[in-house]
Amino acid sequence: MMNNKELIKDCLGKLNHLNSMSWDEINKKHQTEYSNEHLRKLSYGFKLYADALSEDNIVDNETLIEIKKQKVQLTDMRTNVNAKIRDLARTENVINLMKNEIKELSNSKSFFNDYENISVSQNDMILCLGDWHYGIEINNAVNRYNTDICKERLNKLSDKVIQYGKENNIDKLYITCLGDLVSGEIHNTIKLDNQESVAKQVIQVSEILAQLVNKLAKHFYCVLSIIQGNHDAIDMNKSDRLNRNNYTKLIKEIVRVRLDQLDNVLILDNEFNDGEVSCFNVKGLTVATCHGDKIDKLKAKQQLEMIVGKPVQLILYGHVHNPQHYEINETSVYVIGSLSGTDEYAMNRKLYSIPSQTILIVNDEGVKCSYDIKL
Repeated sequence: MMNNKELIKDCLGKLNHLNSMSWDEINKKHQTEYSNEHLRKLSYGFKLYADALSEDNIVDNETLIEIKKQKVQLTDMRTNVNAKIRDLARTENVINLMKNEIKELSNSKSFFNDYENISVSQNDMILCLGDWHYGIEINNAVNRYNTDICKERLNKLSDKVIQYGKENNIDKLYITCLGDLVSGEIHNTIKLDNQESVAKQVIQVSEILAQLVNKLAKHFYCVLSIIQGNHDAIDMNKSDRLNRNNYTKLIKEIVRVRLDQLDNVLILDNEFNDGEVSCFNVKGLTVATCHGDKIDKLKAKQQLEMIVGKPVQLILYGHVHNPQHYEINETSVYVIGSLSGTDEYAMNRKLYSIPSQTILIVNDEGVKCSYDIKL
C-alpha cells in the first residue's frame, strides 16, 4: 500500500536537491500508478503547499521545517509560487493525494463544538458572503482595507449574524460564498495592490473561512455553499479562462477538511458549470447563486433557470459591490455588497460603496426581511 507521506517527502527531497533519486526510482519505490512526468508535476503542488504552510507557521512539522532550512533560495519567489499553484489547481489528483496530509496537519488546530439543536424554527437565515478580495491592500480617501481589516470586519459580521440569529430564533444557517474571496492576479494593477501572493491568499482565506464557519456552527446548524468568481480565476487572460481552472476548488477542499469533525456543518456539492452556479432549497424556495460577472441583470432569472433546469424563486449574486434588491417576474433578486469596499478601480470611476455583506431571513412565505450589514 502506497504511503502518501513518504511519497511526498521523497518528492519534496527531489525538488530541493536533498536526495539523488530519479522520478523513475521514486515511482518504483512507492509502486505508484503515475507516469514519471505526472509525478514530477504533482510534486510542484506538494512543494507549494509545504512552502505556504511553513512560511505562515500554520503547523509545526519537522519535515516542513527541515525543507525550510535546506531549500535553495528562489530568485523570484512570487513568480514561482504562483506558477506552482496553477499546476496544483489544474490537477485534481493533487487534492486527492493531499487530503490525508491536510487532515494530519489540521489535527493541530481541530475544530470542536457542543452545538445541540433543541428546537425547530419557523425561520432560516441565509448569510451571503462575497467579494472579500483577500490579499489586496486599499488606502484611499474613502476606504482602508488589508488582511487585518478583513479579519476585523468578518469578526464584526459574525457577531451580527449571531445577534440577528438569536433575535429571529434561527436554528439553520445557510452560508453562501458568492466568489472573489481572494484578490487573485487577473490584472497587472491588482498585482501591484496585492499585499500577499496568490499562494498565501488561498491558504489564509481558506483558514479564515473555516474559522468563521466554526464560530457560527457553535450557534446554528450550518449549510455551506461555495462558488467561484472572476478574481478566483487562474488565468489572467479573460479569453483563456475556464471554470474548472479556479482557485475556489482549492479553497473549498481545504475548508472541507478543516471542518470535517463538525457534525452540524454540511458542505454542498451542488454546483453547475464547474462551480459557476449553485442551487439549493430554503423553506421551499429554490435558490440560485452565482458571482454575477456572467449574467445580465434583467435576464438573470431566465439565464440561471436554463442552467439549473427548474424555476427559481430567489437569486443571489455579487460582483458589482453595491447592495441591491429587485424583482423579475415574482423572483426576488438580491445583490450583495463587498467586504473590501471601494478600491482603486472604483475610485477612478467614482463608484463608491460602503463595505457590507447581506443576511436574509426566510420563512415558509418567502423572504421575511433582509439586513445589509455595514462593516
